[in-house]
Amino acid sequence: MRKNFYLIGLVVFMAMASASFAEDIIAKTSNGSVVLLHDNGRWEYYQNNAQIRDVRPSAIPEDAKFEVSVLYESPDKIKKNVRMALEADFATEEEIKDSLRKVPKGGVIYFQVPTKQIKKGYSRELTYSIYDKGSAPIFTKTVRDTEATPSEDRGISNLLVVPVYGRPQTSMLKARVENREGNQTLDIDIPLK
Repeated sequence: MRKNFYLIGLVVFMAMASASFAEDIIAKTSNGSVVLLHDNGRWEYYQNNAQIRDVRPSAIPEDAKFEVSVLYESPDKIKKNVRMALEADFATEEEIKDSLRKVPKGGVIYFQVPTKQIKKGYSRELTYSIYDKGSAPIFTKTVRDTEATPSEDRGISNLLVVPVYGRPQTSMLKARVENREGNQTLDIDIPLK
């Protein structure tokens, strides 16, 4: 009898030890309710509690995952590229100067995505904003990801190309990507070089 007690105690101890390293689990009950099972034995309704949000990568559906990157190109780099392209086409100096006057003083910001994540039957509508110093955006536009165009980089598409006409008042711009339907926001710092 004493031997069985130790064996049961060892099994209970191992179960408790493994439970202490467990994560919270989202489960569905037999009646269809979704619950969050905590590793300490507690549980609560998942769908009825607005404070609970499962942010583990495994809990996000594949169709909801979306990768966005921001690329900044300085006016000096753009001018250099424009000059090289026009010189290669044997443009006159006057034509080159005329083209260089059209380059935005603040450079260009590109919102980009991997081309493979754009699906023809499934379109996302995202709002892109750029902030300088203040709390009001200097640029805002809502675009569907199916409107993206291929970029010079292989496998990357430009969702939005934003010329910055004025010189920024700071050395760091902020970009914000919002999914207003899903209340999701991504903020990205853009260092100006």
